[in-house]
Amino acid sequence: MHRQAVSVLCAVIVLGVAGCGDDSDPRPATPSATPTAGATATATIEPNPMTSVPTDTPTGPSTNTPTNAPTNAPTHTPTNAPTSTPPVADYPAQQCASDKQAAAGRYCQAVYDAYARWEHLQDQESLDSDLSRAHTALGDGWTAADAAAAAAGVDCSDRAVSVDAATDTLFLAASAAVTEINRGLDLPDDAACGAALLTATGQRCAATLAAESRHVADLAGDRSGARLNAAKAVAAEAFSEAWAQALAGGCSHLASPNAVAALVDGAAATLVLDTIVAPGVPDTGYLTISPTGSVDYLGKTLTPICMDGSPYHFFARRGTVNKLVVYYQGGGACWEGLTCAIPVCDANVDPAGSDNPNRAGSGFADRDNPANPFRDWHSVVVSYCSCDVHYGDAAQDYPNGNATVHVEHRGFHNAGVAEKWAREHFVNPEMVFVTGSSAGAYGGWFNAVSLQRAWPASRFDVLADAGNGVITAAFLAGPFGNWGFTRNLPDDIPGVRESIENGTGIIGYTEAVTAFFPDTDWAHYTTAIDGGIGGQTGFYNIMLNNNSPIAALRWWDASCAFTAAMRAQALATAAAVPGNYRYYIGTGSRHTMWGANKVYDDTTGGVPTVVDWVNAMLANVPDASDEAWTNVECENCGLLLPGDPQPSPLEAPFQPQGDDVVVVCE
Repeated sequence: MHRQAVSVLCAVIVLGVAGCGDDSDPRPATPSATPTAGATATATIEPNPMTSVPTDTPTGPSTNTPTNAPTNAPTHTPTNAPTSTPPVADYPAQQCASDKQAAAGRYCQAVYDAYARWEHLQDQESLDSDLSRAHTALGDGWTAADAAAAAAGVDCSDRAVSVDAATDTLFLAASAAVTEINRGLDLPDDAACGAALLTATGQRCAATLAAESRHVADLAGDRSGARLNAAKAVAAEAFSEAWAQALAGGCSHLASPNAVAALVDGAAATLVLDTIVAPGVPDTGYLTISPTGSVDYLGKTLTPICMDGSPYHFFARRGTVNKLVVYYQGGGACWEGLTCAIPVCDANVDPAGSDNPNRAGSGFADRDNPANPFRDWHSVVVSYCSCDVHYGDAAQDYPNGNATVHVEHRGFHNAGVAEKWAREHFVNPEMVFVTGSSAGAYGGWFNAVSLQRAWPASRFDVLADAGNGVITAAFLAGPFGNWGFTRNLPDDIPGVRESIENGTGIIGYTEAVTAFFPDTDWAHYTTAIDGGIGGQTGFYNIMLNNNSPIAALRWWDASCAFTAAMRAQALATAAAVPGNYRYYIGTGSRHTMWGANKVYDDTTGGVPTVVDWVNAMLANVPDASDEAWTNVECENCGLLLPGDPQPSPLEAPFQPQGDDVVVVCE
């Protein structure tokens, strides 16, 4: 996904920088609830499953309805069902998911209450009427949640499964639970026992979904999930107590409370996932998202646009696990008339061309490789066309000879629109891995702050690929300011703004964000030389030559200076942040690794494979650190690997050594 087709420069060095339903009804038919072994077949009358699927029009009475059903059966209204209203969420997408989960909990309780009444009445028509009302109420809850979100500026209508699909999930589990609970009961004699067991089961379902609803509404207040887990434990304990109390009268039964609990909890977990992961995002390829106009987000008006004024696009796909990769694309940078006139960066996004990640299939972009730890994750690719390392917020008219070059440095806007879309379609991922290559390395490093605020309960890792921030003070004090980069830096994190204003650069910034987010792991990857016109040495040579872009053509002149500065910076950062920062310095001169197959097998210079190192990073958690996630530095780092950039013909410090080429720095 790193674009090497950019003409002269491809990165900037910044800041030291289930069922059998027919076609007429999309909902599967309910599993059969027939008498089981141990039951008295003539006395155990089950609700007719084929007429109990919730519909808008109740079906006629079952032929199994007894003529002597009691008319004064208890209604079994739960005595301890959750009645509290979820707190107002930090963001409308969270509130929408919360409201839908709460409505689903009420539906679940209503279904079990309906079956509890049936235990006494055994009236199919009454059961169908109750189920129909429950289904209608769920639909009303779904509609109200969508309307509230729309009023708050978020389209929530396609961010969860349909009402019918939600009904299927909970109703089919309830039908199976009814069958299990009624095993061995002699109905209607054991109706009170069966009804009590069903009521207890409904209360567990409602309480579990109410707990989930409160959690997703207040992710920032329950980052660790401790309140959620405690509430679910209370629901489980209450269920166990109610189950034991229901059986205290000595009714005969064969039901397993563990089996019933598994049905309830499994359905609730599915329902939760179905309300926080948008089903309309494809899981077989990347969707192109093309925002238009201005977008209001978190008090700012964002206008996504490429540097040349063309439309902005980005990409996303759904995974099979609730984990998310946010990848910031590379593609150069420009900061004055000449570099922007050429331009030496990608000025637009071609959704049908090389920008589309569907065309990428190597390295960590290979979703068919079983060794790829991200193959099953959701993915959002923040494409790049603003020439400001994904964080600029300025319009510039750069003089270029007798002409003027107008440039929209709106990387912050583009990244913000992608973030808004992502948090509305993947509401609460378990883990978020933020990364990017070249210019995108800085996009990940700086936008990771707002992403962690968007998903406060998610576990985060941040990895910058080939963007270590080796710059000169002159670049930081001069051309860097043209992007409007500092305009949107967070002011509530001590040391962030100072890292730019006082010149401490990437070391100061990294110290600040790692301290503010101590549970997040942060890491830099680079090869020792990182060469080529668009590599880190190329940009460093520009800075060493009075910011002249022509100096990139002799990028190798800065190889040794870059290596020394990069290594010193890595060691200093690691010393300042020993807990949650690591670096990886690989062998050779290749620029970026994310899309290269070398991540799976290269151990040149005695380094672990990148994939093993990344897996160790993923496994490293505050309470259980992984010793394999260490600082890595190659031996014989100047040895070039096949395909690595080198000057032609060879010039110092690149030298032949037998069949190899090595960089020799004195």
